[in-house]
Amino acid sequence: MLSLTIGPAEGSTDWLTWTASVLGSLAWPLSALVIALIFRRPLLALLSRLDELSWGDKSARFAQRLDRLESEAPALRPEPEAVPDLALSGDHGRFLQLLDLSPNAAVLDAWSGVEEALTALAHDHLIASPDAAEASRALGKRGILPTRTLGMIGEMRALRNAAAHNQPISVSDALRFRNLAKGVLNEIRLA
Repeated sequence: MLSLTIGPAEGSTDWLTWTASVLGSLAWPLSALVIALIFRRPLLALLSRLDELSWGDKSARFAQRLDRLESEAPALRPEPEAVPDLALSGDHGRFLQLLDLSPNAAVLDAWSGVEEALTALAHDHLIASPDAAEASRALGKRGILPTRTLGMIGEMRALRNAAAHNQPISVSDALRFRNLAKGVLNEIRLA
């Protein structure tokens, strides 16, 4: 048997109730969008000063610090044309294997070359130092390494510490760190 009902069915809502429920659901998202549009300039200025951006297990701080270091890198003493790239004497294959396993381990490996070069340079200049940090300070006090190179070494040490404490690092950031380490290695070896 078939039945036809004229008028509102049981449990149905009229169009006014439906419209009110849709508008109620959209109120907060629309309010947030309007506020963001009104304050977009101050928000953009605030975002430009943002030091770290984290989403889940991702972080943008390491990359931002690398950007700053790379912008300072051209200020380093340029290599003479006749001198070969001294920093390429390391084991590139080992670095690539580490990069596949863990970009953090690759950063630590690249940094170890800088530490070895610092302690060797300190030893060559008869500076007794217990570690690479002390060696770089002593080399700076004697004027053997330029101040900007020492600043880069300090920044790179901080990035190395971030890698050692498992801050997420991308493969491209690890490669960028290695390129910076090669430049600093050349500065140390030419000093």
